[in-house]
Amino acid sequence: MDPHDSRDQGTAGVLAALAFIDNVGFHGIATNLTGPAPKIDRNWAALIGNARIAVAATRWPDRLNPQVQAFLTAAEKLVSALELRDTDATKGPAGELHISYHALSDAGWQHLAEAAGIAAGAHDAEGHAHGAEGHGHHH
Repeated sequence: MDPHDSRDQGTAGVLAALAFIDNVGFHGIATNLTGPAPKIDRNWAALIGNARIAVAATRWPDRLNPQVQAFLTAAEKLVSALELRDTDATKGPAGELHISYHALSDAGWQHLAEAAGIAAGAHDAEGHAHGAEGHGHHH
């Protein structure tokens, strides 16, 4: 048996989960739901539910467990609030999920960079569009 098999499977799983969650649009969802005129998109509950499944089904490195658990908990809360169609109930969970998503994504990409032998911090240069997109958090 090739000793690289399990590592490669783990890497592929983490990569697939990150590719999915990075394209959900958590920033836009949080900006909408925590903003002055929140409007629920009926597709968000299913999309976030699928992101939760992708993260839960992935074998993450043990040291990422806190970020994984925070993401799963926040995703479950926001899906429940979205299903109630209650914009007030979505505000807290939307902000929480946005923060936990970034923590998981950043840690996941850092893990993959290390697995690939790429210097730490290389992702930050290209990473999420923090600057241009703006990160005004409304509480």
